[in-house]
Amino acid sequence: MLIVNYFKICSLLVFLFFMAPIVSFAEKVLVIDPGHGGKFSGTCGFSGNQTGYCEKHANLDVAIRLKELLKNTDIKVYMTRESNNKDFAATSKEDLIQRMVVANNFIKGNNDESLFLSIHHNAHPTSQVAKGFETYYYDYSAMSESEKQYPPDPIQIGLAEESGKFARLVHNSTLGKIRQFEKGYIDRGIHNHQAFFVIRNAQMPSVLVELGFMSNKDEEKIIKTSQFQQNAAQGLATAVINYFKIYEVYDKDRNKLATFDKKEDALNYAKKQTKFVEVWDKDKQQTIFTSDKYKVYDKVNGLLQEFYTEQDAINFAKNRKDSRVIQDKTGFIVWSNYITPKYEVYSQDKLLGNYLDYDYALSKAKASSNSKLTVIGTGEVIWTNISGVPVSRVVDVERLSGTDRYLTAIETSKKIYPNGFDGAKEEKTVILATGKTFADALSAGPLASKYGNAPILLSRNTELNKEVFAEITRLGANKVVIIGGHGAVPENAETTLRDSGLEVERISGKDRYETNRAILSELGDVSGVFLASGQGFADALAAAPIAAKKGWGILLTEQSWISQQAIPYLAGKEVVIVGGNAAVSTKVEGSITGASKISRLSGANRYETLAQLLWHFSSDLTGETVLVSTGQNFPDALVSAPLAIHNGAPLVLVGDSRNRNVESFLMAYTNDVRVNKVEVIGGTSAINNTQISTITTKLK
Repeated sequence: MLIVNYFKICSLLVFLFFMAPIVSFAEKVLVIDPGHGGKFSGTCGFSGNQTGYCEKHANLDVAIRLKELLKNTDIKVYMTRESNNKDFAATSKEDLIQRMVVANNFIKGNNDESLFLSIHHNAHPTSQVAKGFETYYYDYSAMSESEKQYPPDPIQIGLAEESGKFARLVHNSTLGKIRQFEKGYIDRGIHNHQAFFVIRNAQMPSVLVELGFMSNKDEEKIIKTSQFQQNAAQGLATAVINYFKIYEVYDKDRNKLATFDKKEDALNYAKKQTKFVEVWDKDKQQTIFTSDKYKVYDKVNGLLQEFYTEQDAINFAKNRKDSRVIQDKTGFIVWSNYITPKYEVYSQDKLLGNYLDYDYALSKAKASSNSKLTVIGTGEVIWTNISGVPVSRVVDVERLSGTDRYLTAIETSKKIYPNGFDGAKEEKTVILATGKTFADALSAGPLASKYGNAPILLSRNTELNKEVFAEITRLGANKVVIIGGHGAVPENAETTLRDSGLEVERISGKDRYETNRAILSELGDVSGVFLASGQGFADALAAAPIAAKKGWGILLTEQSWISQQAIPYLAGKEVVIVGGNAAVSTKVEGSITGASKISRLSGANRYETLAQLLWHFSSDLTGETVLVSTGQNFPDALVSAPLAIHNGAPLVLVGDSRNRNVESFLMAYTNDVRVNKVEVIGGTSAINNTQISTITTKLK
């Protein structure tokens, strides 16, 4: 057994670890090590000195056959050498060191899914009758004190169980295949008490095989035959393939809890756990199960805690007001103390249960034949697979959209006033803002309320669209209020309107903030003010329908400072800052003087901020219609404020992904309001039908 300088080896391994490329993904790997090579021939056995066929040749012959057998599998195969002329260093000590550097370098970052197999043939120093097959793996705990003087790689110390499993597969499979060729081939057993350098320094489960004794004349003849080599390679290949045919169960820290041969056993075990586990299919190299999480949310403040059983989550939530429990994988709300159960599921006229989440109820209904999903209290059928039973409860969806933002605004106007302004209407005013940029018109929503729910139309910044002029005419307007300067709505548009006999008023300033203050002056004495960023549109747009409904104003500010001219507009008012510090800084908040009350509504993003607004002002929202627009752009949502006033409806802004807090608001909203309609402002490129369907299911 070779003794080497342990600290020298460690230093070299650390250096080469950082120099080597690292595998960053899991894949099944086998590193085949044909022992010896080059100037290190291994044993030349009984006749090798005469024939030139020594151990290094026999090792490589079997290794090449093994690699070929695994070629069409999904196991990636590396070989430490592929030539009999290959060695790794000038001395045998350094040769072993460098050999293992090469082997370990193949599998950096993928240790758990890799195997090391060193192929050797044996020799007895004094006897020519010793023969047979034996297998070795490294187990530090089984080493004698003398063997423990040869320190292993620290990684290998923790791999004794895996190396032992691999050794048993290798030994039994290979011996079985050899005996198909040579009956009575001697079984010399599996050993774990030898500290061979290669298996104790492999950073993966490792096995060394001694396929037979070349010092035995008869066994050497067998070893040299192609059939023996092929059978041995087949046995080794089968062992490698079967090693991966298992299912491993891990906890959240990737500690292995159990290993199973059958998927069903692994899944059954995993599903009984009360902590997080995942099941890893080692053969297919994929996770086939992860424990479901049950997340407890506060309706306003978001995630409170996670649990791995539903009951634990519910027990925690019961002690808190306004909480809900969400099953993480499905997104189903399985329990809440602020959302009322609304649905019953029947199968064969038998009640299966009551549910507060439509999607959850639907999943239960679809799992049964002759089932139906109904509304608690009314018995209206929302979904059924019973022949002849009609659906009687539907939330209608209407889309208000044109081919561009200007025509979408017109469609919204037509929805509010399908027959134009009523002759008796005192205010026959239209608000006209630019459709090019958001800044000037962000605070126009409350102005629409002042002018008797005036529709908001959009203009190009070069001319007045003929379609917009036609809509103003259709409405029977007698006044147009233009928002912004000539760069926003051009002078020629104003001229066209005046020439047609309309009264025209322009509200503008030298920049967006001055224009905003001019709008506030026009509004007069409001009871409250939303303070929002003038650099982005999302927060002000989310507040606009609420401001319009309540008769509040919207004041725009820079993120880090607020104009001294703006402060008087907040004096004596309730001020609600919309958005987090990144939108309106605490410095701005600290600059506010004279307000009767200051609060902030904010979330991690624009949709979370919207949820905060909806919850805070839920008592002001009672309409049976819900408005939906995109939160990704401003024009469609901008023109929806008058529609929100018209319907008394909440405006929901949607993005690329679902917002669970907004959805939970909608579900709670239907505790007291029967929503019959969803009106979508904008085309399918802004909000697709799937997004709308997701929202309507929360309102049924």
